[in-house]
Amino acid sequence: MDKGFQSVQGLQARIAQTEDKRRVQADFENLILKRAYQPNSKLVRWCMDAINNLKKEPIDLTVKLLNADHHMLSGWRIIQAIPIAWGVEELHAQESKILIESIELKYHYFEVLNSKGNVVAPKITPKQLKRK
Repeated sequence: MDKGFQSVQGLQARIAQTEDKRRVQADFENLILKRAYQPNSKLVRWCMDAINNLKKEPIDLTVKLLNADHHMLSGWRIIQAIPIAWGVEELHAQESKILIESIELKYHYFEVLNSKGNVVAPKITPKQLKRK
């Protein structure tokens, strides 16, 4: 969909007990993507449609870690992502720096990929999932 994120946060999974403490399951953090502001981005349009029109259309996306030659070293397939926040950093009229946008996504789980795009982490069954 889009490229060039300078920062990716939230690729984190934890083992958590259910509220009734009867089961243990996986809990995933929200994914936060940051990059230079791109107003014509398909990803931003999808986010704004979800936020402004309350349209929940989950998508699967892949975050790739690239080397200097732009070859994939590793990756993460994000399953059933839904935008929950979008924004830009504070604007300063007297500073000439790049405007950074931030996109926050809730998702069900992620899979770890190797350099060839193959899943190397075990797939997670829906029964094991917990969302905040």
